[in-house]
Amino acid sequence: MKKIISLILLVSFVLAMTSCAAPEEIVPEYISMGNKLDFGGTEFTFLSETETGFISVKEGTLLYDCVMERIDEVEENLNCIINIKRAASEGGHYETCRAQISSGICPADITEFRSSNFAALLAYGGYLFPLSDVNDIINYEDTFKYGSPSVLEGAMYNGIPYAVQPSSWPGFADAACFLLAYNRDKINSEGLSDPHEFYENKTWTWDTFETVLETYTSNDASDPYVTLSGHPRAFSQIAMVSNGVKFSDYINGELKTDIYEPRTTTAITWMQDVYNRYRQSIIDVDYWSVKEFVDGQSLFTFASGAQAFDSEIQYDCDFVFGLMPFPMGPDAVYGEWANWREGLVAVCMPINTPEPTACAHIISEMFEPLEEFGTTIDDLKEYYTDNVFSSATDTEIFFEVGKYGRYVYWQVGGLEFAIAIAEDYRSKTAKQLIDAYAPTMETLIDKYIEPNFENYMYEHLYAE
Repeated sequence: MKKIISLILLVSFVLAMTSCAAPEEIVPEYISMGNKLDFGGTEFTFLSETETGFISVKEGTLLYDCVMERIDEVEENLNCIINIKRAASEGGHYETCRAQISSGICPADITEFRSSNFAALLAYGGYLFPLSDVNDIINYEDTFKYGSPSVLEGAMYNGIPYAVQPSSWPGFADAACFLLAYNRDKINSEGLSDPHEFYENKTWTWDTFETVLETYTSNDASDPYVTLSGHPRAFSQIAMVSNGVKFSDYINGELKTDIYEPRTTTAITWMQDVYNRYRQSIIDVDYWSVKEFVDGQSLFTFASGAQAFDSEIQYDCDFVFGLMPFPMGPDAVYGEWANWREGLVAVCMPINTPEPTACAHIISEMFEPLEEFGTTIDDLKEYYTDNVFSSATDTEIFFEVGKYGRYVYWQVGGLEFAIAIAEDYRSKTAKQLIDAYAPTMETLIDKYIEPNFENYMYEHLYAE
């Protein structure tokens, strides 16, 4: 592989020699999609985890076609060749990359991981290139292009991001959090209140939700359905965050777990009460399953933002669906639709990638907004309203939920509390569950969360 860095440094040296006012090395300004860098036909490998598609973009879609065109543009602009290589095994992608990097072998110049789980674990182990070293090229403070600090946190260690995602592309927005999808056609045909009325009237609270659970279930033998399908783990997690629980937060100036706060006990107790009183209105399903909702067995279901945009809900429903945030608890700030985020679609560089600066330019160029979908956040919202969802309110909710999402460090135990509640909410009190989990949360704060907040997150997430 030709040493692109040498070319860049040579240009910098020439510029420096012509300027007596600048004794330090001058790096030529890089103008996005209009640069003059020439990589001399160098070939770069982009290792995709999937057998088809690219960075979780499905083949046969407009987005995929646009992304392929973007790759052609990058190749032309930088005078390089980008070879897309497929992982030998999707299931073994992480282990293969880790083993190769450990042995001094670079698996690819750039690679992707559909799950931030693997990117985070590689970052924790020192296997990925720190993007802070190329922040002048990959400006990850650009939240429209790369996502919010909470998105970056999905592959961050000691305050340094190790992966980014193309957040300005449709399907990669911050709303990779959990929402409620609902069957708008069925609700309207049954003469029930459209949930958007509660959202717009600012009455979408736990009390309202209990009324919905009780009254939106049908026992008609010819057309039976329940109000909600979902997994107790999703319910417990979203119940807590909807009541203001953040799991880690600044309390009296110190970063602590807030699960000892009364709002946590209130949320767990409410979840237990809901399952006891409205059990006939809820069916338990696999954690990520929306099949029961699509099949008409329930009027509501939990769905991640990614599922709402690009899954069975988007493609297989024979009815019009709508989106809602989870209702607010009494201890939360109404309108701050707090939620949890499980990570990002990670694009990163192995620590031993030969040309990290050149690869950073490729990523930066590749992840520019796509004109077909809009180059501003307002353009992107308009696209969602016109092409994805059935109303502007759905789009507003989609982005509002993502705005308040918080990463939960699930790779290293961040979901253990919700899992424990899902398994034991029938047999243990809220206090017993909290006491059993608190030490795990304190360990996560000390080892992972506090270093990220001290070195990056606090400034950028809480600066306002």
